[in-house]
Amino acid sequence: MFHSTFITQKNRKLSTMTAVSATVMLALSGCGAPSTDDEAGGTVGNVAEDCTPTHEFPTLEDGVLTVAAMNAAPKFHALSDSGPFEGIDAALITEFAEENCLEVLFKPMTGAAAQLDLSEGKSDLFGGLHVKTDERAEVFGQAEGYIIYDALGMTSATEDSYDSLASLQGKKVGVLSGSFFAEPLKEALGEENVEEYQSEANAFEDLKAGRIDAAANQSMMGFNFSNREDGYETVIFEEDPDYPELTALFDINWPHTKDVPEFTAAIDDYYNRAKENGTVQRVLEENGVNPEVAEFYINGRDDS
Repeated sequence: MFHSTFITQKNRKLSTMTAVSATVMLALSGCGAPSTDDEAGGTVGNVAEDCTPTHEFPTLEDGVLTVAAMNAAPKFHALSDSGPFEGIDAALITEFAEENCLEVLFKPMTGAAAQLDLSEGKSDLFGGLHVKTDERAEVFGQAEGYIIYDALGMTSATEDSYDSLASLQGKKVGVLSGSFFAEPLKEALGEENVEEYQSEANAFEDLKAGRIDAAANQSMMGFNFSNREDGYETVIFEEDPDYPELTALFDINWPHTKDVPEFTAAIDDYYNRAKENGTVQRVLEENGVNPEVAEFYINGRDDS
């Protein structure tokens, strides 16, 4: 298993395999004027008249990047539909928009609703740090690169502490409906042992109530929960040749409007620069991820 430590704001001590949710929206630099989060409709940022965009690409509304964002901390969290908007993707997407002279219109919703919103052409981008897949590439634009890596995280009561997919045989596991993990988990554990949920919050509530034995999600979501709740932990399994789809590292990106190559190129360019100049590591750490885990998300497993 991958073991690491996250800084907990709750008790100021180190706790293995936990994470803390975002509480502060960091100051962002770029063409835009200082960002605002109190305007109706969820619009963030005022673009300066003399702003020169790093890239130019078409959006649904001139001067606006419309983002259907999965509302789930620490990746993205909206306290209301008009903000304030917090979390890793709230910071990174806003910076990406500002350097391209765009305001951001965040539309917080569940993951399933956000994915549908983008597929129906009602938004430009699907925010919330999503797994890149061949299936999504048929419907959405996907960057050639990635903004971070992630892996399946399994959250359970500390006393259970499942350490492999084999240890979950015969157990009831919750998973986000429509996520990359849903179908592979059914194949690995049996369809009757996998319960699908419309939101991570519902899955974690059932975990607490004892209706499921574990909740499977991107590790970042599991860490956020297990930090807040005493008696739970999140584990990233080692790579397992018997379950390659579920134990590999995943490229995480922002699905966006398909067949707009200049849009895709702008995202890829931002990903490269944001990792090279330390922006991604800084934003991860601003949202509670300690440097060791940030290194894992940026560079993957150490195979040495």
